[in-house]
Amino acid sequence: MKVIRQFFNVVKESFSGLWRNKTMALTSIISISAMLTLFGVVMLMVLNLNGIVFQTGEKLDKVVFFLKDDANPSDVNAFIDELHDNDKVKKVSYVSRDEALKEFKEGFGENSKILDNIPGGNPLPASVTVEMKELSYGKEVEDKYKDLPIVEDHNYYYDFVTQMMKVQNGVKVVGAGIVLILVLVSILIIHNTIKIAISNRKKEINIMKYVGATNTYIRGPFLIDGIIFGALGAGIAGFVTLKLYEILFERLNPQLYDMTGVDLVSALSIRLDLYIIFLCIGVGIGFFGSLFSTKKFLDV
Repeated sequence: MKVIRQFFNVVKESFSGLWRNKTMALTSIISISAMLTLFGVVMLMVLNLNGIVFQTGEKLDKVVFFLKDDANPSDVNAFIDELHDNDKVKKVSYVSRDEALKEFKEGFGENSKILDNIPGGNPLPASVTVEMKELSYGKEVEDKYKDLPIVEDHNYYYDFVTQMMKVQNGVKVVGAGIVLILVLVSILIIHNTIKIAISNRKKEINIMKYVGATNTYIRGPFLIDGIIFGALGAGIAGFVTLKLYEILFERLNPQLYDMTGVDLVSALSIRLDLYIIFLCIGVGIGFFGSLFSTKKFLDV
């Protein structure tokens, strides 16, 4: 019963302290929500870049070898067999000249009839498309087979994907730096809030110490204050971040898909995860910011 009574006393003191220092409390909540909102922006940028790189990589992790028209069928079969035996290759697809023309016509839809009477016949070459088990294997496969006598030309977009990956890593580094600065600023604001709250209750705290109250008991309300700051800041940040992202998603995703064939991450798929991450970070900042502040000013 004593423990329960002490707990409710700590909670009561916590809410009383919040009301007495409501301006600084509001400042702490706003600072945490602003930090988490910016963190959410950075996280969503990285998440979408990861998704774009992954989806683009799936589309571009293929080397296409265009074969010479006079290539010997036995040489072509030997080439395909060798690719099948390569442990870095996931899939090999052969497209004949007729199949290539058929696919090309399908891209024109109803206007495909204009291709029926092409001067000189079918201009498209046969091709072998090679899909790698990992994106990093593509360059090796390209270099190994591009100069074969039966190969006329080839396509590979490895350089483009690697540039995207460099941009992705750059965003991660810059984003991590920004988030670290924001976390430190939030902790500093909470530190000052708790410091002011302790100063306002200095006489009361001294009396509590005099009658035997432990530092843990005295510290309790301030720790709860910090947790409340973090939880409210996380809730506000989650709502703002998701609303802004939903608006951006609805405007950009259809255009992005039409141009590139890749999708942004939907807000619905990350809603729960975002709130959980925000809550953990917000409560952590609030709790540890309060803990460090009270340890400094009470353990004397």
